[in-house]
Amino acid sequence: MATIQDIADEVGISKAAVSRILNHKGSFNPETIRKVERAAKRLNYKTIHMLKQENETEGKTIALIFPPSDSPYYGIYTMLIEQAAYSYGYDLLLCTSLFKEKSEEESLWELKNKNVSGILLGNFVKDTALLTKLDIPVVTVGFKADDAICSVTPDNDSCGHIAARHLTGRGCRNLLYLTRFPEGLKYDLRYKGFLEEARKRGANVWPYQVGIEMDMQRDVPGIITEMSMKHPEADGVFSETFRLAAMFYRTYTDLGYRVPQDIKIVGYGNAYMASYSSPRLTIVRENTSQMAEQAVATLVDRIENGPSENLDRENEIHIPVSLEVGQTT
Repeated sequence: MATIQDIADEVGISKAAVSRILNHKGSFNPETIRKVERAAKRLNYKTIHMLKQENETEGKTIALIFPPSDSPYYGIYTMLIEQAAYSYGYDLLLCTSLFKEKSEEESLWELKNKNVSGILLGNFVKDTALLTKLDIPVVTVGFKADDAICSVTPDNDSCGHIAARHLTGRGCRNLLYLTRFPEGLKYDLRYKGFLEEARKRGANVWPYQVGIEMDMQRDVPGIITEMSMKHPEADGVFSETFRLAAMFYRTYTDLGYRVPQDIKIVGYGNAYMASYSSPRLTIVRENTSQMAEQAVATLVDRIENGPSENLDRENEIHIPVSLEVGQTT
């Protein structure tokens, strides 16, 4: 790194004179000032004040890890998170294929070595202990990884209750549930709420799991066709994601079913996606904007202020959901 002496040698004046010019002190010939400024720029000289400013802003980066996906949902979510991060003065490092190319441990330690300030994790991890070993603030979005890790999620249990209440309220008594939740039905809170509410209202529920590795266009229509053959009496379905609901609609109409006359469909999504569907799907609506803002605010608070003393109360944040009735129920 260049020094004041380097500038003094190039311009041909004393170190003291260079120092005073750079600190805007004293009275000097305008041409001498220009020579000093040009030399400082050419040599990439940085004052203590400039270095201090760099140190203060260095590392103000949030890493966002999402699964590799062609779903527009993650594009919308990323945009909203980036806007929220920017409002707090943080840059966003987007990682969508991180766990595909390397092990979870390698990937997370690589982010630590990049000096990121914190991590927003929207991808499931097998070894949650890695997150606590990192010594970097981590907030999970959309799911809960561990009691020690703060999470920001939609109110998934309410999602299921709302969907079942709406379908049974429209006369449905034989319900299907379609999910891609990678942790299985046992941990799927949307299914838990859906099953609980449906049983309370005297309805049957048949759940189906779509493997996360399955191709949406190639594999999923076959599973949905199988559902129609095994349960021809089904008159309502709740799909755990917006894309599954759209695929369900397409497959069932291809099979000759009328929606909503023969079967009613409820999906899960946000207003951004719902506005582009035709017909407009009935959805349990996620407030994705609030989710993004809350996730970033929570992570920034952990970065700048450390862990909260009220861990039990603040480590699990649920964002309310609502019903948006479309043309499929």
